[in-house]
Amino acid sequence: MAHPFGYTAAETLTGNKTLTVADIADSNMLSFDCGGSARSLTLPAEARCAGVVLFISNTSDDTEVLTIQDDTPATVCTPTQNEDAIVWCNGTSWYGGTLAAS
Repeated sequence: MAHPFGYTAAETLTGNKTLTVADIADSNMLSFDCGGSARSLTLPAEARCAGVVLFISNTSDDTEVLTIQDDTPATVCTPTQNEDAIVWCNGTSWYGGTLAAS
């Protein structure tokens, strides 16, 4: 990864999104606006992401839940409006938690 702590401008989602390894190759700080509805964000396959840590912000302007899930799809965490999540992968599983808004 060229920029392991790079930041990507907030993306407004129009539907559910699946991240690829290419999506996180240059940035591990991602922001998403759910665009008026709850959305799912699917993480890349675990086997290709050993050691990856992602910081994900839900920048929605309303109470929209961003469900972050692995590729099975099992829920890893669910940040709501203006909350952040940290997710990490050991090459076998994704783990994560939501940080409360302050």
